[in-house]
Amino acid sequence: MKQIIYTEWLKVKSYRTFWVMLLLALVIIPAGNFMVADKFSENLEQVSKMFGNPFSFPEVWLTMASMNSYISILFGLLLIILVTNEYTYRTNRQNVIDGWERSQFVYAKLFWLAAISVLTLVVATISATLIGVIYGNKPFSLEGYQYMLYYFLQFNVMLIIALLISVLVKRAGLAIVLFIAYNMMLDQLLSFLVKRYIGPVGGLLPLQSGDELLPFPLVGKMVSASDQYETSVYITAMIAYIALGIYLVFRKILKSDL
Repeated sequence: MKQIIYTEWLKVKSYRTFWVMLLLALVIIPAGNFMVADKFSENLEQVSKMFGNPFSFPEVWLTMASMNSYISILFGLLLIILVTNEYTYRTNRQNVIDGWERSQFVYAKLFWLAAISVLTLVVATISATLIGVIYGNKPFSLEGYQYMLYYFLQFNVMLIIALLISVLVKRAGLAIVLFIAYNMMLDQLLSFLVKRYIGPVGGLLPLQSGDELLPFPLVGKMVSASDQYETSVYITAMIAYIALGIYLVFRKILKSDL
């Protein structure tokens, strides 16, 4: 595994596009969080009287997790570029020629998925903590931190979708279009249609599973939860999607031409 990680490092250490996109993606999280908190703080007294302070502990964990779930798409684009570059520049084929097993190619990309996910969770946690300290009126508390973990799971589902699209399409442009279309429209549209004509099972679609657990606090207080499943159902669904995505990626890589 150390050799895989070292090889991946050699691929990106001088890759300026990767570092610029990674920096932008990481900056967007605290920037977006502070922008929203600062905007709400102008009318925070009136909002707090009606709904409570969404930027105080423990509510801040849900507020920031919910918001981050909508602004993290850039990380998916970053993973798509990393994977499709392997096909564009034939580095995946060269790795196999140099002695790699096909499965090691998947492990390499899963390493990036895991590294990006953990780094994002750390940045999101630090950002939410600072928001709670600066804009909140209650002492620090880890109560409610499970919402950050729900965001972490949904984030992994999003990256698995990006990885799967990448290995299926192999071309950056088309993969990015399909990924954005699914994230911005298709998942929500399918969820809406299934909920309307079938029932709450529409909330179990890949990205919607996370959204069901991360309603923005001010909105969540006004929406009935009578048509929702238990929290464990959505968590199980997301874990199942991650496992299924990994299986499909392995199947594609092991059985198709590089």
